[in-house]
Amino acid sequence: MNFAFVIALTFCICTASTAFNIEKRSGWWRNFLFICALAAGQGLMYWLGSLLGGTFMNRFEGFAKVIVFILCFMIAFRMILDTLKIKSGKNLFLIDKPKQLIILSIALGINTLIAGLIADAAFLPLFGKITPLYIIGISLIWGFIGIGTKFSQTKLLINSLLNIAAALAVLATGFVAIF
Repeated sequence: MNFAFVIALTFCICTASTAFNIEKRSGWWRNFLFICALAAGQGLMYWLGSLLGGTFMNRFEGFAKVIVFILCFMIAFRMILDTLKIKSGKNLFLIDKPKQLIILSIALGINTLIAGLIADAAFLPLFGKITPLYIIGISLIWGFIGIGTKFSQTKLLINSLLNIAAALAVLATGFVAIF
């Protein structure tokens, strides 16, 4: 279940990298560096979330199951809202400057930051201290899938469908945690 959660959590990288290969001037190396930056941002945001959660989440250990469900619901809700943007094409990101890449990386990392809050053993520890490495690795795979497939309206529809499936997988993790 942990592996499915991480796969679902990092799907946003595939969606964000959809527009990277629209422009013909963007070379493969440039897209590769963009994907690496987004994947590193995912891992960093999870790690920051786990540091932040480690400072105060121990006070909520009595409500661990409910907290995990609530935060999984929050992540799934954000993913469903993103799905509406994907379908309409509003979630296409064309990056010209490094500052835009940093902002995109932070925006995409909000869900992993939220997941990092519950990284403690009493909540949802996933893979322990190496979870950020798993997140980075799976993000890279999603990014390569995103830039490796040709841009089309069908791709946007498939991304929307997969984003809904990812949101349901995150929500299922919350349900499993509560029971």
